[in-house]
Amino acid sequence: MIKLKTLSGIVLCLLALGCSNNKPDSNECDVRISWDYNTYQEMIEVNVQNKGFIEKNFYYPRIKRLSNGSLLMSFSNHHYGWNIYVRRSDDNGKTWSDALLLRETYKTASTVGDDDKVFVNADFIELSDNRILLAYQWRYRLGYADIPNTNNNCGIEIMFSDDFGLTFSEPREVYRGRCWEPAMLQLPSGEIQMYITSSQDVKDEISYPRTVVIRSFDGGTTWQGKELCTYLDNEAISRTIDDRYAYDGMPSGVWLDDNNGIAVPLEVWHSKYVVDQTPIIVKTEADVNWRIDQNKILNEGGPDYPNKKQVNKDLWGYGPYSTKLNTGEMLVLCNGTYKGVEGIWTLIGDKKADNFRFATSPFEGYWGSIDYIGNGEVIATGTVRYDDNGDARGKVRVMKGRLNYAKTVNKGEVKMVPITAFDRENNDYWFLGKTTPASVFTNFGYTDNGFQFATYLYDKNIAAFTPENSDASVMLLNRTTGKDGVSQNYKFVINANGKFTVYKEENYSWVLIHRGTSDTVEVSGTINNDDDEDLGFAAKIVVDWKLLGGKPVPKETFRVHLQHCYKAQSSEKPLSVLENMAGENSDYPQEWLRITLK
Repeated sequence: MIKLKTLSGIVLCLLALGCSNNKPDSNECDVRISWDYNTYQEMIEVNVQNKGFIEKNFYYPRIKRLSNGSLLMSFSNHHYGWNIYVRRSDDNGKTWSDALLLRETYKTASTVGDDDKVFVNADFIELSDNRILLAYQWRYRLGYADIPNTNNNCGIEIMFSDDFGLTFSEPREVYRGRCWEPAMLQLPSGEIQMYITSSQDVKDEISYPRTVVIRSFDGGTTWQGKELCTYLDNEAISRTIDDRYAYDGMPSGVWLDDNNGIAVPLEVWHSKYVVDQTPIIVKTEADVNWRIDQNKILNEGGPDYPNKKQVNKDLWGYGPYSTKLNTGEMLVLCNGTYKGVEGIWTLIGDKKADNFRFATSPFEGYWGSIDYIGNGEVIATGTVRYDDNGDARGKVRVMKGRLNYAKTVNKGEVKMVPITAFDRENNDYWFLGKTTPASVFTNFGYTDNGFQFATYLYDKNIAAFTPENSDASVMLLNRTTGKDGVSQNYKFVINANGKFTVYKEENYSWVLIHRGTSDTVEVSGTINNDDDEDLGFAAKIVVDWKLLGGKPVPKETFRVHLQHCYKAQSSEKPLSVLENMAGENSDYPQEWLRITLK
């Protein structure tokens, strides 16, 4: 059932959504990640298409967008091995194909005699010629611990796909040496870099690692100028040394915009020792390209600050992974704690791989990846261990996040469409919807009469009592006015009944300054009826400039923080649950996204 209240301002044919919004030209971080509850998935088992069995273990997942639009995922079936798989999605991650087994552990002989050859840590990139390059560690399971021969009992193989991951070439070994966790990056010049955790040095039977790079200038045919290079050929890019040991590993790289060079996040730890500064990020200038003093790095540690530093002082994490947004900002994902809270954390850095902040967590897990997949979205994944009737297994978690960008808002009405016609996949509205099944889309506009706050709230069970004890869309607005630069916070709340309130903050309290009823409300479903399934409601309010300190000046900038009130059932109690825009503190407007009035 659809109930229509007054449809003033809601056009019944499909129109362009919202005002024209362009991203401000600024050095400030103008983007936040809002994770989408309704995209969450868990992968517990998968049919293996070329072997005819069910795989029930998922570790070290990597998911990336390919140029043909599909998503490709690689994973292993154990923390330390044993097999390498890939699977695909052709519908933007909604469903996934059966798995393709690429490398399977097998019986063989090593320097210790009878042994198993095992495979782990697969990662891949799409090259500029659209081939998929996949790399992973191989090792002899027992021979790896044969320290005098360990560098001959481990290495890296690669495989190529010419059809976007449907099939792969035969494996080929390109690196020999004790190692873990290869990851690739292709530079604009065409050079392919493979970053490796190298554990080639062993002291007192404990790995003494460094992070290294090997290079290919011919599309992956040769590395360091050889068909098979070794630990003697690699180039160190980082080693952290203290009075106990050496550290660094699990690299992934990003080529920074505007020729700002390369940045690689690393974890800093050891099976025996832990270092406080983990994770770190190391950088090199474009013209240097890691051509740095090898002796200094290996013997004294390096590179030196600022080319090597913590990602964030409040983050203590492991298993970092990185990607770059289409707007140039760098993202780092890792598992650990941020300000004492456990999770897989994603932090947003600037275009020079500095100032990582605005931390958000899609879920708890570890050994994950993140990728920008276009259309204002990222996808994150990670492993979680669980008990399956006495068997310890790993499952994969996946969630997509929407990117909310700072806006320049043109003067004029926010044009709205019916809630059934609003395109939830393709729009430039800000999004909020990680905590609950409900989701909120919000946009802004202004006229000479007032500031406009427009929203679509999707919820299968619409509840509405007082504006804030409802399923309601909420925004906080910070405005700095006057010669003295007085900062003032306001709050707007709107529910499905069209009831809205406007508050002004005074002495850390909200003071009600206006109560009203919107004449632009559409409800799809019924209010306070738990016996049916609703779609949600759309609403727009106009807040008189007199309530907000007067008319704006040209190019005035506000700070805005979104919130969402959610009620799971239609009853006065319990009170609504409040969700905040992740990565921001509602008490600190300097962390909020900006909107600039054009």
